[in-house]
Parts: sequence; C-alpha cells; structure tokens
Amino acid sequence: MARNTFYGMARWQASLEKKQGFLGRIVDIGAELFAISAACVRAEAQRTADPVEGEQAYELAEAFCQQATLRVEALFDALWSNTDSIDVRLANDVLEGRYTWLEQGILDQSEGTGPWIASWEPGPSTEANLARRFLTVSPSSEAKL
Repeated sequence: MARNTFYGMARWQASLEKKQGFLGRIVDIGAELFAISAACVRAEAQRTADPVEGEQAYELAEAFCQQATLRVEALFDALWSNTDSIDVRLANDVLEGRYTWLEQGILDQSEGTGPWIASWEPGPSTEANLARRFLTVSPSSEAKL
C-alpha cells in the first residue's frame, strides 16, 4: 500500500489531491487491512478465553479474511486500471448540461408534478399479488421419492 501511495505521489505530485478515486481506493485498502487485523486479534482473544469458541472464531475470521483479501486485491488492481479519467470527463459534461435530454420525462418532486412513491392506506391491497411462490416439498411426499 505504501509503495503504491508513494508511486502515486511521485507520478502526480501536487495533483494527487485531485485524484479522489485513487485516494479513496487507498483508504479502502487501509480499512480492509485494519478489519483483517481486528478480526484476527479478536479470534485469538476468544481462543485464549475459550478454546471451543476460539475455534469457531478462527473459522469466521478465516472466511472474513479470505473475502477481504479478494476485495483488497481488486482495489489494488483498480488503482492503476480504472475509468477515473472518463468518469471525471463525463461528470464535467453532466455539470455543463450536455445530457439534459436524458432528464426528459422524469417527474421532478420539487415541481409538484406528482408523488414518487404511491400512497399507503390500511387494509388489503386493491392490486393483484404478483409475488412468486416457492415450490415446497412436504415431508410426507419427500419420503415417497
């Protein structure tokens, strides 16, 4: 993490403060590494206090650490391979009003053109229930299979 941070400092110098995507990823990497450390320390403390719970805590910490490691690796890759420059250009174009055509047909709550969320009234719904039902197998029919 330090090597990548210093490389970014050397590459962009004073402009590094404008590289918010890069800096955000560095912060996220640090947060993940802290969480990994905290999970391991907690698991060890639990193992010392109660070996049975400690074993389970180790299992949970191991799973968390594997997941966090994948996130950290993805964040490291994204430090140097990302769409940040395109995103900045696009954001500037949006702010300059280049894509206002995309807003056509959107209800603006501030204009009083209608509610964004339907009103709620107590009692049964007046609309058809479109929820999908899960197929279940009863224990008696399962025994016949």
